[in-house]
Amino acid sequence: MKFPKLLRSKEPVVADDAPSGEAVLAREAPPRRALTGSLQILVVVVLILAALIFARGPDSSEQPDFTMMADTTTKPLVSVVRPEPRSTTLSVSVTGTITVRNRVALTPQITGRVASVSPLLRPGGAFAAGEQLLRIEARDFELALRQAQADIANAISTLKLRVAEGDAARQNYAILNPGEAVPPLVAKVPQIEQARAQLAAAKARADIAALDLSRTRFSLPFAGRITSNTAEVGQLLSRGQPFAEAFALDSVEVVAPIAPDDLARIAPAEGRVALVHVDAASLPAGSRSASLTARVERVSAELDERTRFARIYLNFDDPTGRAGRERDQPLSASLPPGTFVDLDINGPLLPGTFELPDAADQLNGQVWVVTDGKLSERTPVMHGRRQGSFVVDAFEYGTGIVVGAVPAAREGLEVDTAELGT
Repeated sequence: MKFPKLLRSKEPVVADDAPSGEAVLAREAPPRRALTGSLQILVVVVLILAALIFARGPDSSEQPDFTMMADTTTKPLVSVVRPEPRSTTLSVSVTGTITVRNRVALTPQITGRVASVSPLLRPGGAFAAGEQLLRIEARDFELALRQAQADIANAISTLKLRVAEGDAARQNYAILNPGEAVPPLVAKVPQIEQARAQLAAAKARADIAALDLSRTRFSLPFAGRITSNTAEVGQLLSRGQPFAEAFALDSVEVVAPIAPDDLARIAPAEGRVALVHVDAASLPAGSRSASLTARVERVSAELDERTRFARIYLNFDDPTGRAGRERDQPLSASLPPGTFVDLDINGPLLPGTFELPDAADQLNGQVWVVTDGKLSERTPVMHGRRQGSFVVDAFEYGTGIVVGAVPAAREGLEVDTAELGT
């Protein structure tokens, strides 16, 4: 049986009772909107709960007290020292410079031509007191001395002549005028006095000539060293014109700047003994020591305008110390001016003090002591420092003075002690 073919229509066939598209969408929209709203509410609730959980910290009452646990379980072990009071001498360390108080200009007292120059007159030369450094041609001065001596002989003969003439005049006057006093003019008294004065003048000229002759040999009355020289053989030197410069060995000194606080620590500074350390490179070959002793001679009257430091002046105290060189001179004399040196100046004796290791120095000059098994803080009076230690006035320290840092240290912390070195 054949059924008739149905003609397909390009437009869909819609039943009369079928719902329209807008109606379908209108029925589907409410469930979707409800689902989205539910999700949004859920997210907000979750976020609020998370914020409440993270914002709420643990109550301090709920935290365990680790300090109390530590205190009740294990006490910190600290090292202590138990010093005995004693007298201590502090020293102040400064850096100074070798200088000379004054330099002397070598100036001839006569005019003449240089006949010879000693090798010691060269810059750097060291000479002894009275040692000849330069010689001026002496011929002119020898002749002047001989002439002065001839004048003396002439004055002597003149004086003798005047005396003889006076004697003869007195005898003649006595014959002619017996019993009468001889007048001075008759007795040649003024002529005799004049002759005596001429003799004295002749002797003075001879002394001057002899002195000038001795000055042809130039020397100095002190031991020293030459810093400069321009004299050469054949050069004409003039009276009063310097030709060289030198300084005396006993004028060598140390000048060192010092802070007012350090100066107060060694007060009174005058007379204090200092140890002078010299670099071995600055010492002459063959020297057996690189340390010298010096003594503070004086202190500057004012502070430096720029640094506000005072200056101390020290004289070397080594008259018997020798450098082992050819010329027998103090070791300090071999140090050229301008040499830098390090000084340790001993201060006054400080009775009743402790010398504590640097490790005992806590913050701001305070120290920890242990009293009845607990930490206690002290602030002793500090006088100064040495290498690796510091000096304070003696004080009561109970069981001992703590050396080293104490973790979580506080006043009243219970500790166990162990004496340092045991």
